[in-house]
Amino acid sequence: MIKDTTLSDKAYQALKEKIINLKSGTYLSARQFASEIGMSYTPVREAFLRLQREGAIKQVPNVGFFVETVDLADLYQTYEVRECIEPFVLKKAFNRFTPEHIATMRKLVEKQAKALSSGKIMEYIRLDIELHEIMFRIYNNKQLLELHRRIREQHMFCSNKIANTFNEEALNEHRLLIDTIEAGNLENALNILNAHIENAKQRMKEGYISVIE
Repeated sequence: MIKDTTLSDKAYQALKEKIINLKSGTYLSARQFASEIGMSYTPVREAFLRLQREGAIKQVPNVGFFVETVDLADLYQTYEVRECIEPFVLKKAFNRFTPEHIATMRKLVEKQAKALSSGKIMEYIRLDIELHEIMFRIYNNKQLLELHRRIREQHMFCSNKIANTFNEEALNEHRLLIDTIEAGNLENALNILNAHIENAKQRMKEGYISVIE
């Protein structure tokens, strides 16, 4: 059972990486994808169904799976959730940050910078999620952690044009937030985090509009 779960997770990650490069409406064959990644059909099928539940692909009976359209309203809702839970968690976890946490966060930002400069958008997003998850792990509320991860992973299904709106400005916002946490200034840290989420929302909006126009 553990092996099956591991294979399903690998197939899930591989499928996410494939989807980000595909246009909405692109046909996906579970059997063909299983052949592409050298895996049996069952764990791949599980990965397809998992992504269907997350809204990234849609199954048409007797036809197959298709990449689903990312709706601007749905993306906005993910930011509304972030605006609610991230400041709450940061406030709860603030006094528990250690020098080790700060060092880890700085390393993640620099890894993000390298991923961005190399055009590795999926890696950039993964590192972004990992960075923001640190405060959730410090707070140690598994339900909030899973909620945050689920809504953040929805962004992995945007087109490359949207994803490529990520830029150095976002990295500088991360660095400023880390500096403020390290300085022990909760009020400023909350203001910076709120501004960062709002700026991220605007960057997403601009990228989305550039795709549909």
